Amino acid sequence: MRQAEAVAVEFDAPAAGTLRGQRFAGGDCWAVLVHDQGEDLDGWRGLVTELVACGLSVLTFDLPGHGASDHPWVPELAVAAVASAVDFAGSQGARQVHMVAAGAGAMAALGAAAGAAPDVASAALLTPRPDHRVATLDRVSEARLPKLIIVGSMDPEAVRDAQALFRTAIGPCEMTRLPVSAQGTALLTGDWGQQAREKVLAHLVRWQRRLPG
Repeated sequence: MRQAEAVAVEFDAPAAGTLRGQRFAGGDCWAVLVHDQGEDLDGWRGLVTELVACGLSVLTFDLPGHGASDHPWVPELAVAAVASAVDFAGSQGARQVHMVAAGAGAMAALGAAAGAAPDVASAALLTPRPDHRVATLDRVSEARLPKLIIVGSMDPEAVRDAQALFRTAIGPCEMTRLPVSAQGTALLTGDWGQQAREKVLAHLVRWQRRLPG
């Protein structure tokens, strides 16, 4: 599979400064990828090419205080940072946005979707980790978009966190446990990486709304 070509992009951070990332050209449907705290956009490298091959444009970006984006990291502003990324995708012609997010980034993605439901069609969440500073469970439960949760079953704490989100979810929600200790974006690699990627791709394809010509 040919490597997708990246174009550097930047857009405003929620308080001040600049968020930086990469855009990969595809169609009118976009996937916005949100990494976990302590990581950066490189964690999505193995997934981007497959998303583009499915006809999606892809936006990866560094959260504030991570990678190439400006500092500081303020958990309470993570939701606004994801909302800025969704707005940027819209400004670049996205007619439909899906999100793939990991860890605390998954909570930020759902928090943003709760405030912009018409703009976000679905979310695939890798080891979502509740963090009340980012978004409370009550807030993210208002994100009624279709959700897929993937978690490694060999980490009881990660499974407990995923179940907490699953139980409070409103709207379509599926949870898949893979027999690994890996979590977050690490689920996309290793022995069960192909299965994890296939699950994410199938979820996004399933929930792509038909767009008028």
